[in-house]
Amino acid sequence: MSTPSVPRAPDVSCRGRARWLVAAALSLAAVLCGAGGLVALAGDGANAGAGAGAGDGAGVDGKDARGASPANGGERAEGATPVQEVGASSARPLGTPPRPAEVAPPPSSRRPWAAGRRPAAPPPLEGKTYDFALDAKVAGGAEKSWLGRAFVHPRAAEEPRPMPLLVFLHGINGELIRYRWMGGGQEGDVRRIASELMDAGSAPPMLVAAPSAVIPAATAVARTSWPQFDLARFVDLTVERLAGIATVDRSRIVVVGHSGGGCNATGGIVSAVHGAMPVHAALVVDVCMDADVAARLGRVRDTTHVVVSWQTLSWAKRPFRDFERVFRREVAQSPAAPGVLRELEHLRPLEPMPHDAMVPLVLRRWLPALLGPDALPDVPCVSP
Repeated sequence: MSTPSVPRAPDVSCRGRARWLVAAALSLAAVLCGAGGLVALAGDGANAGAGAGAGDGAGVDGKDARGASPANGGERAEGATPVQEVGASSARPLGTPPRPAEVAPPPSSRRPWAAGRRPAAPPPLEGKTYDFALDAKVAGGAEKSWLGRAFVHPRAAEEPRPMPLLVFLHGINGELIRYRWMGGGQEGDVRRIASELMDAGSAPPMLVAAPSAVIPAATAVARTSWPQFDLARFVDLTVERLAGIATVDRSRIVVVGHSGGGCNATGGIVSAVHGAMPVHAALVVDVCMDADVAARLGRVRDTTHVVVSWQTLSWAKRPFRDFERVFRREVAQSPAAPGVLRELEHLRPLEPMPHDAMVPLVLRRWLPALLGPDALPDVPCVSP
């Protein structure tokens, strides 16, 4: 490619220098367009640079965020999971002009530093919160102890029948924030997400509970977080705390592991689904995507729904292909019962902070389907 001819800057006024800068920019743009066109970032540019390899072109093994490769004309690589571009009107084939980004209202959980200013305070949360704990002596070690918090929405408080229980496992907690994702921290609030679904009538009355790890040994490193997490004990203590207030339907336990909550092959959501208590569904949200975790998630009870969701707008360099290959192999060897999900999905959240935005996105996508009266009609056992 030849070097463009850029006009020499004359020693003139500020206005003259401005004209020279415009001419230089146009010359450079002409050269770049001649080389194949300018590469525009995704329309949701607030996410650009959010992590290693982040942005519209980042993905798995050199593929872009949609699972396509520029070298093969944009066709999806064999074995790659297609991206679900949820609310992202900015997605476009490579080489086509960019479209205006769809503007989504910022979630109430948006971090202040993401926008450069403190967001407006969310409206008061309707419902009641109940705290409890498992101390180190009873747990068998400080790293297995936790602070527990349960939430009862007004609709749940009026429900006389046993209700589903949503259990949320947060990721690493280096700041040792209490009740992360349950009123503590800036990432979001699972109570509010569940409340929105219940208020809209898209999900039945449910109970929400989450342990909070505040011991460094339990939550400082993703792959060792939540060591040997005992879901049955957590549910027992939740039931005990809510006695006389609400009743848990133990046949409809949905466990969510976000980030480090799903990175430990012998702890977190993995130990939850392999424990003594059967789990109705496991939602594995934007985790480390390690093969050893994939192997165990692919071999759960045949009645447990498993949905693994991830994004590549941030945290793009993870072993996605190895995870998918191992997961599918284990599912083939240990298939689910008819109508039970073994789902892999690559999503594209529109909201800022895509790693955290995956939590409300996944819960809004799957809780109505998993818990509603017409749950999962005619769904495949394994994603195509």
